[in-house]
Amino acid sequence: MLCAAAAWLLSEPVALRVLVAAAAAAAVTGAFLTRSWDRAAGRQVADLTRGRASDAWQTEERIAELESELEESRELRAKLDAKLRAKRVELAGLRGEHAALLRRYATAETERASVLEDRRQLTGDTGATKVPGPARAAAALGPAVYLRAARALEELTRTAGAQRSARTTAGAQGSAVEKASAGEAEESPGKPRAGVDTGPEQHARPATALPARRPAAAIAPYGPRRGPGAARPEGTFDFFGTQAVAPGEPGSELRAAPEPERRARAIEAAQQEDLADVVGEEALAERRADTARPAAAVIDLTAHDETEKLDLGELRNAVNS
Repeated sequence: MLCAAAAWLLSEPVALRVLVAAAAAAAVTGAFLTRSWDRAAGRQVADLTRGRASDAWQTEERIAELESELEESRELRAKLDAKLRAKRVELAGLRGEHAALLRRYATAETERASVLEDRRQLTGDTGATKVPGPARAAAALGPAVYLRAARALEELTRTAGAQRSARTTAGAQGSAVEKASAGEAEESPGKPRAGVDTGPEQHARPATALPARRPAAAIAPYGPRRGPGAARPEGTFDFFGTQAVAPGEPGSELRAAPEPERRARAIEAAQQEDLADVVGEEALAERRADTARPAAAVIDLTAHDETEKLDLGELRNAVNS
């Protein structure tokens, strides 16, 4: 523009030529710069377009990947739901089996307890008449034991008095019968004595009526009759252990035993004597024979215990998975 304005002012050809050359150079330079700027702008536009297309392609690719991942996650969720339902069914079955095992274990424990109770009752029945050891006898001594011992002594005294009175009554009745028989024999010396067979007349004659004897309860068998001055032998039973016994005598082992065991044996001996007076020697011997039999062995049900241990950690892992 400057060159064109200067060309209007100048009239010399050289100056005009210089101005035309400068204007041409400026036009060429401007065209070159414009072209370079246009190329740069085209490259930028191409880069932006290419970047935009790449971003769009990447976006679409990412969307497709996300959709595929969503489908895979849905399929995996369906599989996990099915697996979870199967595990829940399995867990319910395991719980049912565990409850059944607990019921079986409770039944086995109940049967075992009943067997042990029967065993304890059998042991108690068989060991009721056994002599306890020194420690058990010492622990078992108490007011009740001494009261039972006193009652046993009273029963022994009462039984001895009853037997003595029964013997006295029986002896008096026997003396009265003998005196009556002797009086009848003296009154009729010509008549034959009772008990001698003299023929049909003796059987036809009614016998003389004798006084009836009253039955005595628990009368001991009669022993040899002693004279009035004969000393009556006394028993060797010593409840309090004050008498001395030689080592060879029958009671030496009892005297050598500790005091609690000796008292327990003395109480048991008194009870056995009272029991023999009531039920008889045969029943007492049979009871002793039953006591001497070995008791039944303890039944161990451990081998029959079918309780299974469950791995709770594995079950939790299965449920959590």
